[in-house]
Amino acid sequence: MSFIEVLIENNLLVISFTVFVGILLGRLEYKGFRFGLSGALFVGLVIGHFGVTVPRTYFIISLALFVASVGLMAARDIGGVIKAHGLKFIIAGFLMATVAAGLTYIGAQGLGGLGVVDPRFIEGVFTGALTSSPGLGAQLEGVGEGVGSRITIGYSVAYPFGVIAVIIFQELWPKIRGIDIEDEKQKFKESIDDLSSSENSFISKESVTFSVGGFSLAVLLGGILGAIPIPLGPLGYVRLGITGGILPAALAVGYIGKIGPINTRMSHEVLSSIRSLTLALFLAVVGIDGGAGFVEAVLKSGVVLVLITLFVAIGTIAAGVLLLRGIWKLDWIVTSGAITGGMTSTPGLGAAIKATGTEDVGAGYGSTYPFALLGMVIFARILSIVII
Repeated sequence: MSFIEVLIENNLLVISFTVFVGILLGRLEYKGFRFGLSGALFVGLVIGHFGVTVPRTYFIISLALFVASVGLMAARDIGGVIKAHGLKFIIAGFLMATVAAGLTYIGAQGLGGLGVVDPRFIEGVFTGALTSSPGLGAQLEGVGEGVGSRITIGYSVAYPFGVIAVIIFQELWPKIRGIDIEDEKQKFKESIDDLSSSENSFISKESVTFSVGGFSLAVLLGGILGAIPIPLGPLGYVRLGITGGILPAALAVGYIGKIGPINTRMSHEVLSSIRSLTLALFLAVVGIDGGAGFVEAVLKSGVVLVLITLFVAIGTIAAGVLLLRGIWKLDWIVTSGAITGGMTSTPGLGAAIKATGTEDVGAGYGSTYPFALLGMVIFARILSIVII
């Protein structure tokens, strides 16, 4: 066996190489756009195209740890969000996920039903158009390797165009609508001042740098929750799986703060590092798994998938704008962040910060993201049943 073959058979080495090269790719920037950690996905696609594989165990572990870190990070905002804005962000997150799922289903039944493109490719567009890696994880749970590969290909084709759609929206919409960003910043500050009396009790509770026990507890409870069957009437039943179980469990235990002797409230900076690492690992594994048929799918169905992606992404953004800005009249700072949170788009958040000139958009993003993500996980599981 040659030295190169020995290296390729070392799964950890292959994944580490994929992440490292992906990070370098993600740093490349063109007119404000870059892939960031998602570069690992596209490097993985190239490596997988040449026949390299890794065990599915890496996929499950990296996904579970990533979702747990996201939930524990978002837990600090849950109480304040409910007090400040009631159910608005919750409704917005679920609405955008619902619209995206509905548009994906229309595309799958239309073009997929006519045999124009594989419906499983279109199923992957649902999470790709909204750049949701955990949503993709939910789609891949419980499906065969062949089906999972086709879903991953649809996700991978859709992903960059989903990112582009939300970035262009953040840049152009304020100009098209004549939105005064400075005025919107003032409205945002006034709303925060008015709600200062509703201070989140999270701040007063004890926190630690990191708790292995607390983190493990979130994963454990989430695994149990994800295994519980949820009846869907004539559709049978669905389990939330790893993704859908761990996210609400992490939100709950993170907000409680301490369970017996176990701390569940941890440093945002430490959890952010864990989130970045595990997301990169997850994307690398997903790319490697989906690389085998990627090129063929792009050549055969790429244009159609791109059009469906734009249909889903633009329709979802429009629904969010109509609700947040049109009906509820929220300021643009909160709205722009909530749109990217509803799209579960971290690159979109970067574009929102750049377009508005303030990181305050993170308030809307962090408040909407967990609920949009939970909605996407649920609909991802439902779509896997109804799309044949």
